[in-house]
Amino acid sequence: MEHNAKLVSSEVAALWHAYMQNSMAYCIVQHFAAVNEDSDAIDLIQTALTNCNFVVNEVKQIFENENHAIPIGFTQEDVNIKAGRLYSDLFTLRYIKYMAAAGTAAAAALLEVLARKDARDLFSKTSKMFMELYNEACDLLLKKGAFVRSPTIAPMEKAEYLQSESFLSGLLGKHRPLTAIELAHISKNTETNSIGRTFVSGFSQTAKSPEVRNYMERGTEIAAKHETVFREVLIEDGVPLPSTWDSTISQSLDAPFSDKLMMFQTNSLTAISVAGYGAAIGASLRKDLGGHYTRLVAEILQYANDGVKLMIENRWMEQPPQNVDREALRNRSV
Repeated sequence: MEHNAKLVSSEVAALWHAYMQNSMAYCIVQHFAAVNEDSDAIDLIQTALTNCNFVVNEVKQIFENENHAIPIGFTQEDVNIKAGRLYSDLFTLRYIKYMAAAGTAAAAALLEVLARKDARDLFSKTSKMFMELYNEACDLLLKKGAFVRSPTIAPMEKAEYLQSESFLSGLLGKHRPLTAIELAHISKNTETNSIGRTFVSGFSQTAKSPEVRNYMERGTEIAAKHETVFREVLIEDGVPLPSTWDSTISQSLDAPFSDKLMMFQTNSLTAISVAGYGAAIGASLRKDLGGHYTRLVAEILQYANDGVKLMIENRWMEQPPQNVDREALRNRSV
């Protein structure tokens, strides 16, 4: 007999998260599609829309079959297709590249906690779809000479073992050169802050709520500060600075996205930053880098916590699936 197991907590969490992220991304890319003037990007944008829509519909089908509540997520009420351009077409390409990379990584990581075949099939296909989208975005950015590369280093002359604990130094005095893996994490985290800074700058300009505008302005300052920290590390090490992300923002005050969507996207970006800084701490052996990341993580966590409070106050924070509150049930039955 075929064993039709119920969804377990890890599977529900993975599916719920995928629905929320892809319904949001679909709205964002819809706006990009409406204002796009780059003929080279038409197919890429359509593929991004197709991928997001596929994930949303597949998750919805699984939840319906399980009599599980469908998330509210994000709908046409959260995007204004008629709004004027806020970001450049080049930013669209970079957002799709960034979104595709995040989707690929998330889908691959979630496979480890999935048992049911339909869930594994969905995330296996999702990983492949977004990996292909990522490569297409990279190819187009390279074609346009707009791919932001990490710094270059000289080739290693020979492989050898470390002979001194001074390799770990960096808090005081002279420190050893950055390793390739440390440079890779600095570049990645600079990129995350750059795209986040551009996003929230536009959000601060178009948000309807004064509280949201102030929150986005604060996010712009934090992202710029973190970029400066990473760039100063590269300058001190004599490493050529990578090119910057396109941060062109129009003067439009017409919001293409709802305040709810803007807050959720910002919350997602802060979560990615925290994960990126955490990975960097584990991979960085220079003590000064660990100190930087630890300090910056604390600042991001506080910012994210304030954002969650603001979302809850405005009833924009959708409750994720959770275990039954037994104590509440007992109290209700008394």
